[in-house]
Amino acid sequence: MGSKTELSKKIEVLKIKMIRISEEKGMNNPLTIQISQELDKLINEYMRLTQKKHKRLM
Repeated sequence: MGSKTELSKKIEVLKIKMIRISEEKGMNNPLTIQISQELDKLINEYMRLTQKKHKRLM
């Protein structure tokens, strides 16, 4: 997908968007849930990149 820096920026932007939407529409709104799921995917990808780098250092 991208570098850790790019992913980190995307995660932060999406996190802010999710918070704003959840405050406006509620935690159970389909849009809030959709954004949360997208955020989960980005976080998982970030963690995979972090773990790959860590394994190479061992």
